[in-house]
Amino acid sequence: MGTQLIREYDKAKQLGGLKAQMRLAILTKISGPKAATLPDSVENIRRFEMAMQELFKEFRQEHAR
Repeated sequence: MGTQLIREYDKAKQLGGLKAQMRLAILTKISGPKAATLPDSVENIRRFEMAMQELFKEFRQEHAR
């Protein structure tokens, strides 16, 4: 359960460390431990994909400064 969701947390960590993971939790309203227990449903995956798009924007801008 939550295999794909946990991968998104790994991607966030690579993108911006703990700060990005915390931001992902805020955007999705799903913590890392909770993501591990949830199903990889279409709704959950969509929520994480949209949050990751936002993270990429935010962290690209942060690195461009």
